[in-house]
Amino acid sequence: MANYAIGDIQGCYKEFKLALKKVNFNLEKDYLWLVGDLINRGPDSLKLLKHVYKIRKRTHIVLGNHDLHFLACFYGQRKLAKADTISELMKSKESLKHVKFLMKQPLIFKKKIVFKNKSKKVIMVHAGIPPNLSLKNCIDLNKEFQVALKRNPKRILKKVFNNSFSKFSKKMSEIDKIIFFVNALTRIRACNHKGEIDFNFKGRINEIPKELNAWFNFKNSIFSGNSQLIFGHWAAIKGKTKKENIFGLDTGCVWGDKLTIMRLEDNKRFQIKRIKE
Repeated sequence: MANYAIGDIQGCYKEFKLALKKVNFNLEKDYLWLVGDLINRGPDSLKLLKHVYKIRKRTHIVLGNHDLHFLACFYGQRKLAKADTISELMKSKESLKHVKFLMKQPLIFKKKIVFKNKSKKVIMVHAGIPPNLSLKNCIDLNKEFQVALKRNPKRILKKVFNNSFSKFSKKMSEIDKIIFFVNALTRIRACNHKGEIDFNFKGRINEIPKELNAWFNFKNSIFSGNSQLIFGHWAAIKGKTKKENIFGLDTGCVWGDKLTIMRLEDNKRFQIKRIKE
């Protein structure tokens, strides 16, 4: 049995299938981890989501910003952008089934993995974790988010897409905590020295302004001990963090680069080059 994690697929279905073939993914024994942004911008979001739904019992997923965007569009809280490629998904007869499936997925997932008689805790998020959030904070806020989303999806999906809150505070209202949490875990890249998120920066590591730093360069108890964290979202860094226990998996497949799949037991990476249409 093995656990394989794949970076942002974004509808690149052909590359996704090749990645599974490359590692000889066994549906009866192995587990697949998806770091979010399963859909949008790529050519085959509907095919991808259909496939993932079929193997859902062997799959662990966290939601990404593009997945949330699709949900918001479905519920009429956002409009499709010119660059979006999810219109086929929206019009599909199975759209409601796929929406309900995605709405059950968390923003953070953790699981213990044993390899060669050694265990480690692997944590998966889409974009990252801000400096002042503990693992308990994340687990608690994720539960609140999922309850709120199920109770009133239109209300939550209308509110979560904004940059109003750059840092977590216990003094926030419950809805504001959820708004911050969703934006942080699905969009974070860099923070200032106070730990406040800068939602505007999207460049490479060497392009980060002096007043900012990558989120994974801040101290956080989540990253200590035998814990390992995997994330996607930040294609510009090509998966490189220079950290022994923090792994970026978005290597820009949808932008013409590669799709990365990593075996979590030994952190070995395999890559598939983007197929030219």
